[in-house]
Amino acid sequence: MPETTTAQSRPRSTAFTLLKMTAQGEAAHHAAGGEGPPPADMEMYGVLTAALETWRGLGRLRPQALDLIKWLAAEFAGYRTQILGQDQDRFDSWLRAFGDEVSLAQRHLHPAGPTCVELLTVVASTPPGERPEDRAARLAVPFLAYLRHGSELEDAREIALTFALWAGQALATLMQYDTERIAGYTQARAS
Repeated sequence: MPETTTAQSRPRSTAFTLLKMTAQGEAAHHAAGGEGPPPADMEMYGVLTAALETWRGLGRLRPQALDLIKWLAAEFAGYRTQILGQDQDRFDSWLRAFGDEVSLAQRHLHPAGPTCVELLTVVASTPPGERPEDRAARLAVPFLAYLRHGSELEDAREIALTFALWAGQALATLMQYDTERIAGYTQARAS
């Protein structure tokens, strides 16, 4: 079945739409003097859900959602690396501490956080010369293991939402909470 050409049918476009929405929400919350995380962005949630439903309707939920998550995880890893001054040792140390923090905070029966940290570790630790299909397989294992039969869309949404929130906050920080810089960056990266 041919894929539609809507933005929601392309994981890369969807990723940068989510990042823009999340980072701009962070920036607006920061400009208003808000503390803690910004309020839930139901519009962003709707965009993500619409994309996942489109892919499910095409019979491509798993591969498209994995590609979306790969984009979000790669962007998050890149943002954190920049925040930490391009220092790989600092990034590795941060990732271990972040993984511990996420694991301790996840107390419900089906937590997305530890799976996201595992996916982030795969994205951030690609060995030199690794073939793209080998990396895709290393990403697919934890992702597919997380998806429960009958709840694939909800589970994929939880992982993508987690990465969008983490990466959006990091992007807002990098762009110094400037909504125009965020928009320009995400537009350029989405193309």
